[in-house]
Formats: sequence, structure tokens, C-alpha cells
Amino acid sequence: MSTYLALTLDPLHVGAGGYRLGRVDNTIVRDAGSGLPKVPGSSLAGVVRCYASWNLPEGQKACDKGDCGQCPICTLFGYAATTANGKSAIGLLRFYDGHILAFPVRSMAGPVWVTCPSVMAQNGFPLDEVPGKEELLVNFDVAKPKGVQQARLNLGWLYLPCRTLKNPNLALPLGSADKLVNQLAIAPDWLFSEIVNSNLEVRTSVRIDPTTGAASSGALFTYEAIPSATLLAFHIAIDTYRCRGDISVDGIKALLGKSLAACASLGMGGMNTRGFGRVRFLTQPKGE
Repeated sequence: MSTYLALTLDPLHVGAGGYRLGRVDNTIVRDAGSGLPKVPGSSLAGVVRCYASWNLPEGQKACDKGDCGQCPICTLFGYAATTANGKSAIGLLRFYDGHILAFPVRSMAGPVWVTCPSVMAQNGFPLDEVPGKEELLVNFDVAKPKGVQQARLNLGWLYLPCRTLKNPNLALPLGSADKLVNQLAIAPDWLFSEIVNSNLEVRTSVRIDPTTGAASSGALFTYEAIPSATLLAFHIAIDTYRCRGDISVDGIKALLGKSLAACASLGMGGMNTRGFGRVRFLTQPKGE
């Protein structure tokens, strides 16, 4: 299994489906245990399957309905049983839920990307040093207020004491995004979900009446999204032991790379026509 890091270029909205009673009408998918927003593996698999069919090597072609069981797309992504084809099969590619690795938050020191020890360890980046119950660990200098011994940093409405990491160089393979995600703050595990959910992007939209050109009465709705510049971690596996002779592992990786790269321009998730959804996958995956 490989870990692919990705950076949201736009807000990302993967809806939970339907309306909810709460601060927004259209909520995004969250992990049941932690309450953290996530990107379901099925959402990534769907867009990658579509983009892969456009990036097949010369001489290869995807079937029209996606259930022939013979073309490269059916082999890689699987297919369901239909009337014409009475059998189904899983694909060679396995997509797992994507999780937030570092979340951008406004602070007095400028944009800060917040993470926590459990999230870093879950995605293969264990930390040598962890914060206390009510403090932050940072990899940059924070000015101390006058008359205060320990530096403090605000993250939205929170105002927490902080100290500098003994080893401020965290080894994240960010590639071209290394200069962007440069101010990291490690929060306690129990506080990370609150920081993320308190700083999600919330937008308001309204339906326009085509006859009058004005807002339709009662058609106002709100929706939330993971903000741009969020660092995500996706896990993708290839069942190499089931690869056929005409489909090599190197060929699968090449096609997967081209398909993931298309997400930077074509996007994923909902609200694509409203400026949402572009995601740039970074460097080579960890675990290759």
C-alpha cells in the first residue's frame, strides 16, 4: 500500500447527502469516530476511473458500459454483474478513505498548518515529540507577549501556549508545496477535531429565478467544504499478485499517476462548476 499526499487547490466538498439540521444545510462526509472530515475512497476511485479511461496507452480502449470484464478499466477498477454479464469482479486497485494530514488555520503568525500526533502516525509519519494536553508544538518562532514567559499562538478563536520542536524539520514529501506548507503546529489529539471543524469553509448560495433574474424565495442554502491549501493523505494499493501478463505493475502505476494528475485541473467532489474540487497530488507516494 502507498500513501499519496495531495494539496487542495480549491475548497473540496464531498457531501454527506441530503440536508441536515445544524449550522449548514449541506454537510460534508465525516469519520464516525473522530468527527473529522474525510474523502471516501469511492469518491477518489470514481474520478480516477473516469480519468484513467481518457489516459489509456495507445492501442488500448475502455468498454462503453464498464462491465465487459476484459478491458483495462474493468480489470483495474472492477465491474458489477449485469443482465448481459452475469458475473462481477473486484479490481486490481484498492482505494481507501483520504484523511486530513495538515489543516490551514489563520493565526497572528500568518497561515499555520495544524496536525496532531495520531493523524501523523496513522499516515506513516510518527513523531518523536508530542505536545502536552493544552499546548502546541511549532516548527517556527513565535513572538512572546510582553510580560509572558511562554509564547502563545492563536488558532482561530483558540489561544494556546506553544513551544518550538526540538527537531523542527518534519520529513514530509511535499515536493513543490514545501515552501507553502512551512509553518506547522502540532496540536493535542483531543483538540484537533475541534480546530478543523471550527475552521471549515462555509458558503451560501441561492437559486436564481431565470424569469426575473433575482433570487428565488426560499431557495437560500449553505454548504461547507474543506478549505484550499489543506494537505490530504490517500492510501491506494495494487493487488500485484492478481496482475495478468498483459497488465504490468509499472503500467498500472503510470496510468494511476496520469489519472491522479488530472485531478489538479478537472477536480473531484461536488460543486465543480462553482470553483470547487481541484486537488494536486504531490511527488512520489510514500511506501513505493
